[in-house]
Amino acid sequence: MTCVCAAAIFVLTHGLAAQTTGRELFEDVAFERGFLLTAASHPVPTIELGVLRTAAQASALPPAWGMAQWASRFLLEPGGCTNIVRNRWRAETPGKRIVIARTTPERTCLRLEVFGTTEYAGRMRAYGEPWPHLLIEQRFKKPIAPAPLKRLAFAVEMRVPYCKPLSGAAMNPSLHTAHVTAFWTVHNHRPDSPDFQDMIWFGIPFFDARQEIPGPHYALDSGKADASNKFICTLDGRRFWQGPTGDGRWRSLVTDLRQRLREGLAIAQDHGHLKNTSFEDLAITTFNLGWEIPGPYDAAIEFRGLSLKAFD
Repeated sequence: MTCVCAAAIFVLTHGLAAQTTGRELFEDVAFERGFLLTAASHPVPTIELGVLRTAAQASALPPAWGMAQWASRFLLEPGGCTNIVRNRWRAETPGKRIVIARTTPERTCLRLEVFGTTEYAGRMRAYGEPWPHLLIEQRFKKPIAPAPLKRLAFAVEMRVPYCKPLSGAAMNPSLHTAHVTAFWTVHNHRPDSPDFQDMIWFGIPFFDARQEIPGPHYALDSGKADASNKFICTLDGRRFWQGPTGDGRWRSLVTDLRQRLREGLAIAQDHGHLKNTSFEDLAITTFNLGWEIPGPYDAAIEFRGLSLKAFD
């Protein structure tokens, strides 16, 4: 009886703790297991180069995170990062650099840096030309259904130390920028729905070189040969950020992604997408965050405290 009671107390207290602290849904938020690097193009199946280690020894577990390098001339290669100083690791090419700084697992800082002036060899990007990416991405082992949750808390701190255009370049705002958005792929997962397996890109914008705070963006993913042709719903950044997001200051974001996704579905339906989908049909399948550089900019972003927690 004592053992049964003790077990019951453990289950009860563990359950209460989960309700107050939430369940972390991102794996390896300290990036200790490294990154699975992509090649420059992504046919089906995706070409993967191998693992970039972010610790002295290779992890016994496979990476939870990928690192996308689409349309890049200078690719990070598999192998080990350079240990700069204690708990600080770096990998770089002429076109990009990453730095990982670990104080505690929860405070790991990741810096993503792209040298767009080198990637474009000092010229302007042309219409229809693909653009360099440097993104981290994670596919959830089990798709996340937001409807049954009380809350789905997304949190991160970020700063943009610099973003500099090619000197003397006349940028075309419709073609050239450097921007960072947190994106989730959100699918209809109800097998008997007419929209089954259809999806949208749902985003929260962090930075855009054309604006002090990036605004909303609703459009089809198009403009290049490998585009998904699915609806992009990016909310208005002014709802999440106070002050210019490119001023180099640390800024914090905490939001209930469950409620934001409900809004995103309504916007998608207003634009003619997922018309046969209810909120209860939705499931989140992947996440990505990092640079897209459709213009000759050199730019860096740092983020820490990345978290996605479910509250039942």
